[in-house]
Amino acid sequence: MKLCVIIPCYNHVATVEAVVRGALAHCPVIVVDDGSTVPLPALPGCSVHRLERNSGKGAALRAGFQLASELGYTHAITMDADGQHFPEDLPKFLDAARANPEAMLVGVRDFIAAGCPTHRRRSNAVSTFWFWTETGVRLGDTQCGFRCYPLALTQQLKARSGRYAFELEFMVRASWMGTPLVPVSVKCTYAPDQIRQSHFRPVRDLAHITLMNIGLVAQSWTVPRVLRAAWSRGEKTSFRRALAEFFGENAHEPWRMSLAVGLGLFLGIAPLWGFQTLATAVAAHWLRLNKAIAVLASNISIPPVLPFILYAALALGHWMFTGKLVDFTAKEMTKAVVLDYLWHWFVGSLVLATMVASVGIGTTYTLARMTRTR
Repeated sequence: MKLCVIIPCYNHVATVEAVVRGALAHCPVIVVDDGSTVPLPALPGCSVHRLERNSGKGAALRAGFQLASELGYTHAITMDADGQHFPEDLPKFLDAARANPEAMLVGVRDFIAAGCPTHRRRSNAVSTFWFWTETGVRLGDTQCGFRCYPLALTQQLKARSGRYAFELEFMVRASWMGTPLVPVSVKCTYAPDQIRQSHFRPVRDLAHITLMNIGLVAQSWTVPRVLRAAWSRGEKTSFRRALAEFFGENAHEPWRMSLAVGLGLFLGIAPLWGFQTLATAVAAHWLRLNKAIAVLASNISIPPVLPFILYAALALGHWMFTGKLVDFTAKEMTKAVVLDYLWHWFVGSLVLATMVASVGIGTTYTLARMTRTR
């Protein structure tokens, strides 16, 4: 294992020298000058790579990863040039990297001890929530730039976002690819001079990150994990393979497939008109059942079948409450009678949904077992 430190830098002339000097005490350093408009101080002992124009942190990290790979390094630890991170925490990353060579290490800051501004803590909490929604992985800090990347992963993974969104997208796609994410506790500082050096653009960068999160959430909820991992590596997939993955994810066991069918049938008949497909997709996602199969089964309430389902639910509910068959000519349709019928239909829908779902589960399980055995 051969490790280095990558420090992206843009006009951090007052702090970069101290950061580099502290990092060099532990391992080699590569500084990526992201088109600084002010000349950087002399940085003896480290490699300096300059980009012709300012392209954002994402581009600087990509350039650093490429250079580190070409120089033969296997892992790269990233640090910010503004002095927020402490070089004395580098031994923690070095030890953790040697213990977890396949993992991506993520710095987790103690915001309270560092005196982090309230708006930054809130921003990190929102980012952490979206990361958990997209991956199912809980991390205490998803915005810390103090990380360790396996360079083989940086060459495989295709993160398309730029600037500050790059790091978050990379971490999400790394998780989709099955890369372990190991937290490392680190110190940080939020001194006024350090905060003023930040190049984060609150409106434009937040808008970019928000749009990226919307896309990642949509993928995490609709695209099978195998396809998300393949697309994160930049692989192209055939329509046949994509279709197989959509209907095969979480459906390889007969009981999982039958539960997906049962869930779809239940919510397709249940009185959730207008929200049945959405409710089915959400429920299947949280229950880790196949969403394609469940949503397909929820379409049992298609127009040709819908009148029969409505009547069956009303008749079943009316019989449960009165012990009689429904007869629209037996009573005058007053408001009270209509409300009674609505209540009968509502309860009958739930009972009918349960009955049909049970039959669907049993039938699907039997057929799946027979097919699997054969």
